[in-house]
Amino acid sequence: MASPQIDVDEIVETLEQIRQRGHSAHTVFRDWVNLMLFALQRRDDPYLEIVDDHRERGDMDHPEGQRSVDLFSKAFGHLQERMAATDADVLGAVYEEYGMSSDAFGQHFTPHNVCETMAEIAGVVDKNDTDDRQTVLDPACGSGRMLLVAGRKQPDALLFGQDKDPLCARITALNCCFLNLDAYVIQGDSLTVEFQRAWQTSYSVLGGSVRELDDEEVSELREWVTDAFENPVEEGNYPSPEQQTDAGSEDRTAPVTASVSSEQAGLDAFKSSD
Repeated sequence: MASPQIDVDEIVETLEQIRQRGHSAHTVFRDWVNLMLFALQRRDDPYLEIVDDHRERGDMDHPEGQRSVDLFSKAFGHLQERMAATDADVLGAVYEEYGMSSDAFGQHFTPHNVCETMAEIAGVVDKNDTDDRQTVLDPACGSGRMLLVAGRKQPDALLFGQDKDPLCARITALNCCFLNLDAYVIQGDSLTVEFQRAWQTSYSVLGGSVRELDDEEVSELREWVTDAFENPVEEGNYPSPEQQTDAGSEDRTAPVTASVSSEQAGLDAFKSSD
């Protein structure tokens, strides 16, 4: 598949309207990512803290539809449209485009076509080529672009992404949720096996879901991942039977599981900010 052409102008222009109200580009992008992540998890308190912070800066002086929270929601809508059209890392493309003039960002992610090649080199095969579930790990995942390519080739794969940049970890978690993939996204340094925070995204027929793991679950995930990659199991020998799987998907074994709302169910929370 050729590298997709991603037009993010509408998203960047919408976020730029918020930046012009006295915020830095990094603050606007970070708040947008956090609002989406909190909305999809139905975490009202941290969501409203961000909304209130913008209100305190005179945001309510703007007419309805032009308040910062309205513009954040509008940018989210554009993001959904572009991701549906491309199945690609639109959020990472926005990060790069919007951060071109910001010293706070300072990152550029691996091009999509290079990620395609990396997935092929790593042996990720198309979904019809094997009956075995694959596990894919990216220890410096950035926006999760290589994981998305792997997930598109092998939708049943279990994905692991890790990045020490907190914003990158959140972007990857959102991307895996948007594209309805089973994944664990870890914030921490993979070289020192550091797990600061982690998110689980889960496949469902209603759309992807995302939740942040608590401290005990993060510790359990670290132990499971460390053991799994230091002591590879034989083909077909996955974690113990008592580790539950998602309803209706018996082959989707995971070290930590929970029932979480779908992405579609979480979208309404993003809009109910008044």
